[in-house]
Amino acid sequence: MLLRQERTNITTAYILSFLGYIYFPASCWIFFYLKYMSYADVALLASIGGIATTIFEIPTGAFADMVGRRNAIILSYILYTIAMFSEAFTSNFYIFAGITIITSLVNSLYSGSLEALVYDTLKEDGHEGQYDKVISKMESSMWLGLLVGATLGGFMYTLWFRLPFIMQGFSALIAAIAAFRLSEPAIDSVQYKLSDMITQNVQGFKELFKSANVTLISLLFITLETGFYISAALLGISQATEYGLDARGISILFAFGYLISAGVSYFYPDIRKHLGTKKILVISVVMLLSSFIFAQYVGLLVGSLLIIGRIAASTISSNTRSVLLNRFITSKNRATSLSTLVLLSHIPYTIGAYAIGVYIEKNSANGFAFILGIFLAIMLTLLSLLQYLVKHPQK
Repeated sequence: MLLRQERTNITTAYILSFLGYIYFPASCWIFFYLKYMSYADVALLASIGGIATTIFEIPTGAFADMVGRRNAIILSYILYTIAMFSEAFTSNFYIFAGITIITSLVNSLYSGSLEALVYDTLKEDGHEGQYDKVISKMESSMWLGLLVGATLGGFMYTLWFRLPFIMQGFSALIAAIAAFRLSEPAIDSVQYKLSDMITQNVQGFKELFKSANVTLISLLFITLETGFYISAALLGISQATEYGLDARGISILFAFGYLISAGVSYFYPDIRKHLGTKKILVISVVMLLSSFIFAQYVGLLVGSLLIIGRIAASTISSNTRSVLLNRFITSKNRATSLSTLVLLSHIPYTIGAYAIGVYIEKNSANGFAFILGIFLAIMLTLLSLLQYLVKHPQK
């Protein structure tokens, strides 16, 4: 049985997972941006965001480990509230760029912090065995939030194109208030000095590569998350647009994907128990690669199904990553290590975002998806071969 404060933290984590992932502009942000800039400019903003994330991700992970995950989460939602209300009423590229940088800081502060706080909350009371179920419910809450946001956002956009961003600001404000209910678990709550940040970052990085087995697991999820991140950041909505969908059509498409993902995440512990970790990861990989490689050869119906399948696959990957990596990472380095993993999976998009945008503008989104799919297939094949060699060393 969960203790009172433990219950409060877990319940609040479910609420924050829901509110934090209600993203009303999910199905319409590309149309909003294209009112004021070209596709290449949108890609340039993505590149700026990627660079900002690269700069912020590791220091903020260490910041969360040093000052507390609760404080990092609260600060992230306060900044996000300011960013969304500002974005709703701007039309200037440079202001958009500034908001993008702030949003990158927000994501960096938040990434890994809530997961780490929840895991340590359970571990403090000897309930870490329940983390599998808790994280799956958090993931379900996230997908339900995305479902609500995507469903309503497209229709909000047709009423007033600024409305999705205004409502996003209010959602972030409610989340900021809710985050004050969290309590920092005492376990491994070491008080660091600012001068310890570099050491903390190094330790967090080492956690991901401390053995051959952990290294391969980390590289596997970095590769998978790279594909899912590029899809979520730009490629997915670009593919849907290429299939001929408008904001309302994309909102319906994404809503189906998020609904299925919420169900998959909720039943994830049972699915993993019956199929095993290896099989569900293979399913995730097949769905991801199929959505890229076959996209340019299909029409609206099959293409939409491939996008929905990819969205569902991302929750399988995310849940499995959380379960596996948290077993190997110590509590005092957990937020830093998870932030490092996020950073490493974002670097390819950071480097190539502008080129991706230009390619999509001059050629096609599905044409780029094919190239990306082949590249990821090669990388995953190489990692599989290395995994085999580690498990079956030559005598």
